Amino acid sequence: MHSVCIAKPYRRKGIGIALVREYVKRLETASTSGVAKYDRILLITHEELRSFYEMSGFEWVGPSGIVHGSRPWFEMRRNLASIPHQTETPEQGHFSIPPNVLEALHRPRDEIPSGRLISDFHHALSDLLEEDDSRPGISVNKFDLLCSRANCGSVILKKGVARWVERASVQVRSDSSHFKLF
Repeated sequence: MHSVCIAKPYRRKGIGIALVREYVKRLETASTSGVAKYDRILLITHEELRSFYEMSGFEWVGPSGIVHGSRPWFEMRRNLASIPHQTETPEQGHFSIPPNVLEALHRPRDEIPSGRLISDFHHALSDLLEEDDSRPGISVNKFDLLCSRANCGSVILKKGVARWVERASVQVRSDSSHFKLF
C-alpha cells in the first residue's frame, strides 16, 4: 500500500477507512478465489497515522529500519483473516520473515524506471488504453502508472488493472499530467 489520499473537503468522513477496508476485502477475495495468494498486508507510516490504520484493522509492529526523509517510519501489518497462516507458530507469536527479504528491501534499487507524462501521448486515449482480452468491450490501462517523485518510480497502478468507464464530464485539475507511465 503506497498511500491513502483524500481531498480536504472529504476528510474525516470515513472515506479513507472505507477505501482501505475495500482494498483488504479485494485482496482477501483474490486469495480465496485462487487469483493470487496474499497472507498479509505490510505498510510503513508515520506515527500520527497509527490510529487511522488501526481503525482499518492493521496492527502496530514498531519502528521501521526504512529511512526516507527526516521523519521516522513505523511498520504496521494486517493479517488476512480468510487465509490460514502456515508460517505462524504459537511459541513465536509472530510471523517469520523469509531469509534475505529485509536485506532486499533495504538495498538501493539499481534502476529506477522513468516514464512518460500523460501529456506526451499525442493520440490521447487510444495511446493509453487497450482492449481487455478476457473481457470484450472493456478497455484497460496499457501501462503501469508510476509515482512521479524524483528517484521513486513506485508502481501505483499495474498495467491492465484500471477499467475505463465513460461518465459525465468533470473539471480536472491542470496538474493531472504529473503521473508518469512506463
